[in-house]
Amino acid sequence: MTGTPLFDRVVQLAERLRRSGIHVSTGELIDACQALEHLDLLDRAALQAGLRAAMVKEPLGAAQFDRAFATVFRADPGSHDDAPSDGLPPGTDAQGGLPIDRDFDHGPSAPGLADAILDALHAGDEEELRFLAARAVELHSGIGQQPGSQRYFLHRVLRAVDLTRMLTAEMQRLRRDEATGLTELELLLQRNELARLLEDFRRELAAQIADRLDRGDPADVADAPPMTRDLLALSAVELNELRRTVQPLARQLAARIGRRRRQQATGRLDARTTARRSLQTGGVPLDPAWRKRHPHRADVVVLCDVSGSVAEFAQFTFTLVHALHDELARVRSFAFIDGIVEVTDLFGAATHDIHVARLLERRGLIAGDGHSDYGQAFETFSRRHLDSVVTPRTTVLVTGDARTNYRAAGLTPFRNLCQRARRVYWLNPEPEDQWDTDDSAMSAYRPTCTGVYEVRSLRQLADAIAAVV
Repeated sequence: MTGTPLFDRVVQLAERLRRSGIHVSTGELIDACQALEHLDLLDRAALQAGLRAAMVKEPLGAAQFDRAFATVFRADPGSHDDAPSDGLPPGTDAQGGLPIDRDFDHGPSAPGLADAILDALHAGDEEELRFLAARAVELHSGIGQQPGSQRYFLHRVLRAVDLTRMLTAEMQRLRRDEATGLTELELLLQRNELARLLEDFRRELAAQIADRLDRGDPADVADAPPMTRDLLALSAVELNELRRTVQPLARQLAARIGRRRRQQATGRLDARTTARRSLQTGGVPLDPAWRKRHPHRADVVVLCDVSGSVAEFAQFTFTLVHALHDELARVRSFAFIDGIVEVTDLFGAATHDIHVARLLERRGLIAGDGHSDYGQAFETFSRRHLDSVVTPRTTVLVTGDARTNYRAAGLTPFRNLCQRARRVYWLNPEPEDQWDTDDSAMSAYRPTCTGVYEVRSLRQLADAIAAVV
């Protein structure tokens, strides 16, 4: 098999993994090549799983392998080799990765796509899920229409498909359907299983996008540490690993905040005391006295958009802020989509990290169609909570991408919030060069905020929180 295009791609895959920090020995490369003789080369999933088993020995390396595999075995237009140069089954269009004889027509908002995805998930139809993922990417990614990164295109697809809303809507349906007769434990198991399946589908979306992108630089698959990478680009395994670092990071964050406040405890010069001390040195103020300052312990209110792909940022924001309880006077947390609910009690009673799915089950979080509605959320918060929650001592943190789905931005209630609070900071998980594109209203909110931060990674999030509380 040496010298064939397929063998060359396996060697290229090993080289990419080594550049990304994963050790692939010569023996493991030989095992991967020998495994090809026992795999169905027309089954992309089987090929990927077989090569992963041969070349990756650590769980955290699986996500890096999947990204490298998606790049090396991406669609290759114009190739007619018998070997699976594009990794797609026969009867598939290599240019778009779509079955040629399929007709699955959805409108721009894909109202039937969510139902089709759920049906395929429940049926365990992997071929249908691959087709639906390819169709969603074709409809909503915008690849070929404008430049952008893999993360940007995935963000566009997730905003249209909204896997988070699908999970919430399905769990609400199960709770309303008395015919199922499910207990709370059974509902919990159903939610966890559906969340896992939706995460697998998200990874399929990412792989489909990677197949369509032409990456010219082989070194671009080298990964930075998860702490500094975009949360949206992380796999489920990497996110779980990252969640285990939140508590240690919170302790470091608290120590940094406390050290900064101690260093700033020295206030203005106390002229009277300094003059009195100078009498002992003939009027020379060798020993100046300073007024002691009392550092302010922030009273924090957190408002987080938990829709779509920004939900992970909301979870890490909530967890980090609540872990700083010794440095903060009080913390109140609210989650919103098109409704808004308080979730402070979840973190107050928790003995471990709260998964984002727990937030999404709160009654009242979805008040309409389940798409982000900043105007409605700010208006509801202003009407129900502003007077009782926000004071002139309060620091408000807003986490979200400021994408309004072309609805009212709610500038009047947001200005009222900013005028009443001591400070208001906005933490936006999108790259700054994407603010104010399409339905983003970031420039409308920015003038009334004390500060606006781009927070795309957990490290940036921690640095922003340390700077504002």
